[in-house]
Amino acid sequence: MDPVKVCNALGNETRFQIVKALKERTIGTCCGKIQYFENGASVADVVQATGLAQSTVSQHLSVLEQAGIIQREKRGQWTCFFLNTALLEEFCAGIRSAIIE
Repeated sequence: MDPVKVCNALGNETRFQIVKALKERTIGTCCGKIQYFENGASVADVVQATGLAQSTVSQHLSVLEQAGIIQREKRGQWTCFFLNTALLEEFCAGIRSAIIE
């Protein structure tokens, strides 16, 4: 985990809002391949939730994936993205340790 890469990815308001929406499960899913407990969404779901163009959403999801914040999984014809909660917990602990404690 690269804390600078995570900070840079989360430093963009749109990407931060996507991660927050995944955590809060406020992005509904239409593909029928994602269970509620999985905190996931397809690209189409994020497009619908944000109103952004698919290319823009794909770019934001790519940055989040490269930072390790989300993970991509192919389910049939759908590409689904899920929060990497283990990485986020490690990131929060590392930041706390490096800056606060």
